[in-house]
Amino acid sequence: MVKYIFASVLSLAFVLYSPTILVNNVYAQEEVADEEDEDNEVEFTSAVITALSCAKEAEESGEFDVLASCPPHKAFEGIKDIYDNPPQIVVFDVTEGEYFYVQPSKESVYYSDLLEGFGGSIDGSGVIVGEKDGIPVVKLEEFEITPKPKPGFFKGCL
Repeated sequence: MVKYIFASVLSLAFVLYSPTILVNNVYAQEEVADEEDEDNEVEFTSAVITALSCAKEAEESGEFDVLASCPPHKAFEGIKDIYDNPPQIVVFDVTEGEYFYVQPSKESVYYSDLLEGFGGSIDGSGVIVGEKDGIPVVKLEEFEITPKPKPGFFKGCL
């Protein structure tokens, strides 16, 4: 008899406290993106790869012709030892009127890529990872460099 009462109480307890009651309801939550992440994202479309001195000159004068005629040796102005110090190359976004340093890395772009495409354009997107001398530093996640056409490229087109 005691076994029968104990079994009845146990089965009643199981029915009253079923697993559906013990499991908390779970609802899908919308993932909220951090405002900081959105502020740090940068996207370039036909931004010019140029020297820092040319970018400053273009910003001050408002004349963007300086960017197209900037010689590559300007990227090494003020650098005493070119073998130990990186060139001062920036990406100038003409539509926004801003320029950025690019952080080279194994997964992204190298200085050699930037030097090869110097004077050309770059399309890409990245994240601002810091600041150097008051200029934002961007780590590119995706990019495509279009080098400047060689002299005489358009000869015979007319």
